[in-house]
Amino acid sequence: MTAAAQIDTTWGRAGFAPVRALQVFGMRRSGNHAIIDWIMRNAPEEATGGVFFNNCKHGRDPLRAYGSLDIYDADRVKQPHVEDGDRARIASAGAAPFAVVSYEDRMPQAAGQGQKASNGFADADFAAQVIIYRSFLNWSASLLAKIQKNEGFGATDRMRIMGLAFATYIQGLDRVASPEGVVAICYDDWMVSEGYRAGILEKLGLPARDLSRGKVQRFGGGSSFQSKVKHAGELATTDRDAQMAENAEYQMILWTAAHDVRFMSRMLPHFEDDAERLAMLAETAQLSLNLPPREARPT
Repeated sequence: MTAAAQIDTTWGRAGFAPVRALQVFGMRRSGNHAIIDWIMRNAPEEATGGVFFNNCKHGRDPLRAYGSLDIYDADRVKQPHVEDGDRARIASAGAAPFAVVSYEDRMPQAAGQGQKASNGFADADFAAQVIIYRSFLNWSASLLAKIQKNEGFGATDRMRIMGLAFATYIQGLDRVASPEGVVAICYDDWMVSEGYRAGILEKLGLPARDLSRGKVQRFGGGSSFQSKVKHAGELATTDRDAQMAENAEYQMILWTAAHDVRFMSRMLPHFEDDAERLAMLAETAQLSLNLPPREARPT
């Protein structure tokens, strides 16, 4: 979408007319910020800069209800945070920047339905909707490892959070299976294949200026496993399941998922290897928990 086409749209309230704007959806711990930073580095040639509204509140105006803000200059370089105020920071991206609004733990509407995430905006205000997703075993391992570091959560809190996340994760896979109107990016494939990254940029209509994976982003605390790594290429993101294999809570989560036939059937078309491993787990793993008998009470 050109700047001229957007001058009279809702974007005018932000003080700019983006050369292109994207909505991005995905679960936490799915490489969202690494991929979004990469997308921003490959902004359209005519972009005067870039504006990334991070972690917006679903159903609210993204120009007001965002978690944080990143600004890129005309050379597609992320600018350091300054205390000039958000309006001044946005203005520094120029009159026609590339714009991205992101939503965490949310998925776009069903195919054929109007967008509901960005209140006050029309479908035409966005050139595309993007879904970022990750293989189940690596994603669930990373999410559990992250929330286990939060001392405010007990085991039942963690199981509740994981259960709710599973429901949205599967909703995302269902939307990927009905790809009308969305561009799906699998983090696992994005990490290991330069050709895959080039193909995604082609789908988005963006120039293949930078096919590198860039630096580790610090949103959400960076990696749950490798805190000192600076470059994304050094992350072992496809081995998180192995790193959590001996974790008792992770084992219980996998045992539960493996015995949920509906969950497994919806995951199978996307991650066959994960589904096959879980099916084998369901066939071989035996729970040895024995609840002590209730003590007799005097009558």
